[in-house]
Amino acid sequence: MLLKAVQSQRRFEQVAEQISKLIKKGKLNPGERLPPERELAKQLEVSRPTVREAMIALEISGMVEVRVGSGIYVLNTSSPDLKLRNNTIDIGPGPLELIEARKEIEGANAALAAQRIGTDCLEQLEQAIEKMVHDNMTGADGDREFHLLVAKATGNSVLETLTAYLWDQQQHSPMWTKLIELMQEKKLHTIVLDDHQCLLDSLRQKNSEEAQAIMRTHLNHARDIYFDLIGEEEN
Repeated sequence: MLLKAVQSQRRFEQVAEQISKLIKKGKLNPGERLPPERELAKQLEVSRPTVREAMIALEISGMVEVRVGSGIYVLNTSSPDLKLRNNTIDIGPGPLELIEARKEIEGANAALAAQRIGTDCLEQLEQAIEKMVHDNMTGADGDREFHLLVAKATGNSVLETLTAYLWDQQQHSPMWTKLIELMQEKKLHTIVLDDHQCLLDSLRQKNSEEAQAIMRTHLNHARDIYFDLIGEEEN
């Protein structure tokens, strides 16, 4: 398989485009298993997480099927019932990009919120966690509410607006939607709930440094969950 080294800043788009072209030209056949992600990453000179993002983009486009624990398989793109996206790479920001931005902004939010948070907001955060437990993390409402409350507790309207913007970008991302579906299948929501409870405890204690560290660790957990879910067996 002839692939070119990727130079673009948004590398997952370039990876997806290269593989898409190979499929459309018939150089990758329906039912064929793609090489392991480690091999693809080496050929393309990108990280394995970048390859994983590209695979999600291609799956959403209807060009491949990701079978967790088995690999990634080419679909029959000639089927008249298949509705391919007009542009494989027109898929918005990737999950890794969004998580990176959130870690920087929301880490700062947690640190500042620990200094300024009031009793009412602490009670609202507790209610948001209860909502997540009740919904069993099937939706993002309680999760979003929790993080926006932390932003509100900073008393800084700019940080609050930036946080809401990042969440809007995330919740309208088809790639993120796919990620959430996989997370629910793996029942990994308990990790998220534990992180939220630890953060709430640090906010109660007005521990700014600890709150920031917990928020950043929480978003690292989100990133790591994403990596694990799209992983494949390296046979």
